[in-house]
Amino acid sequence: MNFKIKGVDIEITEALRNYAEKKIYEALEKFDTEERKGSVLVEIELSKTNNHHTHGEMYKSSAKVSGIYKNIFMEATKDDLYASIDELKDKLDHRLAEHKDKKKTLTHRMALRFKKLFKNQD
Repeated sequence: MNFKIKGVDIEITEALRNYAEKKIYEALEKFDTEERKGSVLVEIELSKTNNHHTHGEMYKSSAKVSGIYKNIFMEATKDDLYASIDELKDKLDHRLAEHKDKKKTLTHRMALRFKKLFKNQD
């Protein structure tokens, strides 16, 4: 799994880099299979935003994941950068689980169709 971390209006420290990689890796590790090793690219962007509707600093974290199912883009905005990364991890978990369930359901439906087709031929 390859990570690219970029900071916009923010300095990416080693601690911040390690925290972001660890959290996003936790969300992706169960979907990273042997045949995908090394082909998954995760681009993370951490930035400080200036939402004119809110007071104080707001932080946005976004991630683009390529190589698992299809390209997935998620983002989260919070008043704390670490909370933003945690929310991004939760959103990625949820989205990847949806894709996995959808794939299983589609495979199961196709298997039932083949079973029904062969049963009718007998």
